Amino acid sequence: MYEVRRFRRIALLALLAVVLTFGAILVARLLHVEQLYVPLAIAGVPGCFPIVLAVAVVAWTRSRYFADVWLTDTTDQLIVSAHPDFVTAVDQRRAESH
Repeated sequence: MYEVRRFRRIALLALLAVVLTFGAILVARLLHVEQLYVPLAIAGVPGCFPIVLAVAVVAWTRSRYFADVWLTDTTDQLIVSAHPDFVTAVDQRRAESH
């Protein structure tokens, strides 16, 4: 769960950076601070926007859960939905321990 939260925070912070950059460009335009037009535009369009969006997409896709667990009607069993490689590794460990 820690990994999931960490990658989701990275993705959300990356998107926040894009929003803040474009917000700063808008504020500079509204306040007529001409010295900031070019630096903010260079930081936003060729630098920040495509790179940070790519980081956000990669971080969000890495934040998926690795296994889902559901309780059944009894407390004796759980239903686990996991990656096939994970299931294979668990079966191999069980076979080795017996």
